Amino acid sequence: MRKNCALKMCVGLLFSILLLGCQPQQITRPNILLIVLDDLGYTDIGAFGGEISTPHIDQLARAGVRLTNFHTAPSCAPTRAMLITGTDNHLAGMGSQSGLETELQKVSNVYRNQLLPSVPTIAEHLSQHGYETMAVAKWHLGYDAQSLPGRRGFKRSFVLLEGGAGHFDDTPLFERYDKANWLEDDQPVQLPEEFYSSDFMTDKLISYIGDAGTKPFFAYLGYTAPHWPLQAHAEDIEKYRGKYDQGWDVLRAQRLAGAAQQGVISPSAQAVDFEAGMTAWNTLPDADKAAAQARMEVYAAMVDRVDQNIGRLLAELERQNRLENTVIFFMSDNGAEGHDMETYANVDHWVDNNFNNSTENIGNKDSYTSLGPAWARASTAPFRASKSKVSEGGIRVPAFVVLPGNTAGIDDAYMRVMDVAPSFLDLAGVRGVSSMMGRSLLARWRGGTSAYAEDEVVALETYGRRAAQRGSWKILLQEAPYGTGQWQLYNLATDQGEQQDLSGEFPQIREELIAAWQAYADSVGVILPEHPIAY
Repeated sequence: MRKNCALKMCVGLLFSILLLGCQPQQITRPNILLIVLDDLGYTDIGAFGGEISTPHIDQLARAGVRLTNFHTAPSCAPTRAMLITGTDNHLAGMGSQSGLETELQKVSNVYRNQLLPSVPTIAEHLSQHGYETMAVAKWHLGYDAQSLPGRRGFKRSFVLLEGGAGHFDDTPLFERYDKANWLEDDQPVQLPEEFYSSDFMTDKLISYIGDAGTKPFFAYLGYTAPHWPLQAHAEDIEKYRGKYDQGWDVLRAQRLAGAAQQGVISPSAQAVDFEAGMTAWNTLPDADKAAAQARMEVYAAMVDRVDQNIGRLLAELERQNRLENTVIFFMSDNGAEGHDMETYANVDHWVDNNFNNSTENIGNKDSYTSLGPAWARASTAPFRASKSKVSEGGIRVPAFVVLPGNTAGIDDAYMRVMDVAPSFLDLAGVRGVSSMMGRSLLARWRGGTSAYAEDEVVALETYGRRAAQRGSWKILLQEAPYGTGQWQLYNLATDQGEQQDLSGEFPQIREELIAAWQAYADSVGVILPEHPIAY
């Protein structure tokens, strides 16, 4: 781990939970704050190379340990399943996500796409050990009563059941829903007139923390921003007017340079030259440029607003004298959204008939737009592709941890989302949990050895897209246009963009990793879809 300056905030606390021989009543346990952004790209925040104004997030990131090799699933629900259970998404019942399972997959509990009652959550474990547990978040982990937060260990909750919604009201994400379903403590609620997702969710969590008393808390704050539809306050959008008029090609180069300067990618990293869906900025008509600029301006405004709200939350924790004893973990749930969702065949007529996506209206509550592939690739450079793909652009995300009493640094060791829950249990002094495939990263975060051995294989599958990695070697199988439909082999140490297929040069490594992936698939019950998934 590369270390830099000492912590500038939250200094001075050494957790007695790590001292051997302590009795439970003697342990001073930390509060745990888990912050998840939805579809945030790798370089979208300043501490990872971006130009969006995120001073509060950046201060936290630079005070903590930035995790530059942290991996999730390629989309929302599988990531969330691993995040709160600490085990593989298939074993948790979220092999895909609701509506994307195929006929072959529906026969298995692996693709039930609701949390299995038999798989405990981090909140269930912590609530049994004296923690106040609360979730203000996009849930996306099931609709039946057994899957709701109150039945899964959260004492208080305010959640969005679906994968997304309008940010100013309960406009649904897709036509098949009458409205977005928000629940408080598992009961339907009516949103207030002045609702905006990031603002209201922060207010709600602050109120829950205020009601928690003196007990340690575990708070899951899962913002729905910057997930589409892109919508933001007018004053936030105004801050970014004209800032993206040079286009996505220039932004991609700027983000690469910024990320290298921040130390979160290699100085020798290169942008992926071309991928499906990418168009050179200078070939666009002026009208298309204006509409594209508007999307990026609103997206930046959404990220900016989240940062403002995180600042409010930190100030409140400081006011309550709780910040010093709070561990903060920050992450995105997957890579940036690279689809033009409003043009998808199953929603395009609904969007045309119900929303105003004129350039001057983009970002308002009656608009419905997404970021699109070219801006998404700018925010995931130097990685390949974006959300829903198991190439690095879909699964390597910005993440950091702030441990009071620790020193700041940048860590490029491999880590993954299912490791977060066991790390939290370790922080809380909870031992003997056997249901988690992930492993605690706490020793590593404190400067110890990596949690993963160099010869250990990790594997994943989502939507039939497959990957396995051992050290810097990675195999990848994705259908066209995201791949060849055959296993490809890459060395991430020299090719973070997964551009040079080395299958012909190292056939034995390729075959070993294919066999390891198959062993993984057998162990977790993977059922490959019988047709490509259009996502």
